[in-house]
Amino acid sequence: MRGVYEEFKKRAEKKLQSGPDAGAMLFREVAHLGLAAFEPGAKVVWTTAYCFPMVLYWPFNVVPFDFEYAAMQLTGQRKAGEALSACNRQGYAVDTCTAHRVALGAEKLGFYPRADLLVSTTHFCDGKSKCNEIFKEKFRVPFHLIDVPIERDESALIYVEGQVREVFASLCKLAGRTVDESALVEYIRNHNRAMAILEEVQGLRKEQPSPYLPGNKGYTMGMLGGMLLGRPELVAIYEQFLKELRDAPRERGPDGGERFRLLWLLANPSYPTNIFDTFREYGARIVAEEFTYEFMHPLSENRPLRSITEWILDSRFIRPVEERIQTILKWVEEFHIDGVVSFTHFPCRQGNGALSLIRERLNERGVVFMDLEGDLCDPKTFSPERVRMAIENYMEMMSRL
Repeated sequence: MRGVYEEFKKRAEKKLQSGPDAGAMLFREVAHLGLAAFEPGAKVVWTTAYCFPMVLYWPFNVVPFDFEYAAMQLTGQRKAGEALSACNRQGYAVDTCTAHRVALGAEKLGFYPRADLLVSTTHFCDGKSKCNEIFKEKFRVPFHLIDVPIERDESALIYVEGQVREVFASLCKLAGRTVDESALVEYIRNHNRAMAILEEVQGLRKEQPSPYLPGNKGYTMGMLGGMLLGRPELVAIYEQFLKELRDAPRERGPDGGERFRLLWLLANPSYPTNIFDTFREYGARIVAEEFTYEFMHPLSENRPLRSITEWILDSRFIRPVEERIQTILKWVEEFHIDGVVSFTHFPCRQGNGALSLIRERLNERGVVFMDLEGDLCDPKTFSPERVRMAIENYMEMMSRL
């Protein structure tokens, strides 16, 4: 894993020799964070960035490490096969999430840094919390599992906030600090600055035509950027991203110009594919991503831990499915969406369970839905020929409307 981060840093610094670049800046900071987890004496907290606000960690001189993101990063560098094999040898079920299987195998092989504290939640998926239970037995360290109810009323807020406060107290203890919420204020301000920039980014992407972005860069900037929320470095990265969007081609570009506007649901394959090149050939621009909005929740300087609790309970992946559908329909209208694409990670029951309902409601609006099946971390399941044919058929359907 250390080698993966070193490679990220090397590539990013080479890219930055030619001038500022938001993507390279982001990968450089992610590399710095990852390498810090391997430093002697580092206090490492294993957590999940897309489920739990990272702002909670920065005051305490600890290094947050997301074992799922790390699994995807190993996959992106074509180093997940060994970890999957190691997981299989331990006897774990092969139909469970490959991001978790890669993580279990990578930890077994010694690829990951040692944990001093584990923090997880019950929403999004069962595998995440189950992995942490296994890691707890391995490392013999404290494990906080935040139980997130489906309801979002005052009793739920009180219940979850109590658990968040326990995590905060553990972090204070780990860092040898007094329990004081005001330690979060500086980082909440950085978080909110990043949110304000993302709002401007989304405003530009709502315009017709939308600024051209290569591949699925919007997803990368939102999802991977979530690892750094609360840090001043991310504010600078997002400011550069906003500048690049303002300068990006609109009427023309490598895709020849915007013909179709796409909304991207769920995840993104972690390995190289022909998906985005094929969409580009048809002038199909991804102008919004579902996961970007999972992070777009401002936090309160006056009530830091309560607002963090609200962030957790606002997730569209724990709320009733109708709320997720209504939000998707809202994005379809605001971003003038022509088609919705879901990268359907095979084992993800939490993300995929509602797709038939989403398809039905989108069809009622005349919006074409594409269920693009694949696996996040196992390139052996991916067929470029099959995917190209599926996208070509999808583009033909959209052309008829």
